[in-house]
Amino acid sequence: MPVAGLVRLRKHQFSRQQAHGTKVAATRAYPFSGVPSVERNWTDPEIDSGSIDPTAAPFLGPGDFGADLAFNALAYNDVPIMLSGFFGDAVEPVTTGTSEAWTYAPASTTVDPLDEFSYEFGDDVLTDWFQLGDGVVESFEVTGPEGLGPLTASVNWRFGSASSTGSTDFPVDGAVPTPGLSVDIAPTFVYLKDGAIYIADTEAGLAAGQVSDALHSFTLRCSQELDLKRWANGAQTYDVDAYALASRAIEVECTFAKTADTVGVGSESDDWFSEQAVDRYIRFTFTSLVDADAGTPYSWTFSLPMRYYTRTDGEIGGNTVVILTGHAFYDPGAFSGVFKSTVVNTIDEADLGEAGS
Repeated sequence: MPVAGLVRLRKHQFSRQQAHGTKVAATRAYPFSGVPSVERNWTDPEIDSGSIDPTAAPFLGPGDFGADLAFNALAYNDVPIMLSGFFGDAVEPVTTGTSEAWTYAPASTTVDPLDEFSYEFGDDVLTDWFQLGDGVVESFEVTGPEGLGPLTASVNWRFGSASSTGSTDFPVDGAVPTPGLSVDIAPTFVYLKDGAIYIADTEAGLAAGQVSDALHSFTLRCSQELDLKRWANGAQTYDVDAYALASRAIEVECTFAKTADTVGVGSESDDWFSEQAVDRYIRFTFTSLVDADAGTPYSWTFSLPMRYYTRTDGEIGGNTVVILTGHAFYDPGAFSGVFKSTVVNTIDEADLGEAGS
């Protein structure tokens, strides 16, 4: 008889919630790797007990529930959970035939409502599954690798509640795991070979601002500081009652070959090595050879205004390269925002989870 608990039988199942505090059945299985971290925070009391060894039972503190997960090859259908989990705002796609267009334009001078997710994790041992609720993405990174292969992504989740199919005191809501869900067996991946980069002085200039024969790799980093609110409401639980978004940071790091666009007078490096910060606008586009609908390929575009903060030097093979890092800023002018993105794929709102009102 085989030993139970097989690594290859782990599954990650998610769904967007419609309301804080109400876990929902999963709607899609995702090809994440990684495991959740469920820290109960048992703590020994500081007492004089007449013993050099612990005597009194520990007390239970507020839990710390997270999950550092990875897409080791990012697919177009997996981008919305990352962007919705981070930016929120209950984005719903526009359907055209079999394609779905997800558009994100997060606010800067107001705070968009967060999208919260329920998460089911476990393996073939059905009496040992976790159900985590009120999940939001604290940070994520997307990397386009040297060699032009598929993009990878790391996604760092924070959850407000935890339960288990193996817990008497903290049982799951509903049937966990949600049956009938499987990962996509024929995903359409986002390849850097299908990507292009554009940089310009203005957003309007991006269309004519393609930087060719220069980009080796890139990393998009997004992080946000969340305050976890817990109130004494007589609920007899440590579950998080609300999240408050305190700050957000978005940056792009690009590794460039040395060309007239990237080094020398009038180049991107020149904009870094300047007396005053220079506003730049950057766009990445990825267009698949696979159609999401007839004549409409899978695609992903994101744009942001940025200013360069650092340059470092490196090498790839026998050639030197420059690594420039820009930080996004809120542009109240023509761009009217800090980040814009559109993903065209084939997952609909029901797949991600219905948006809350």
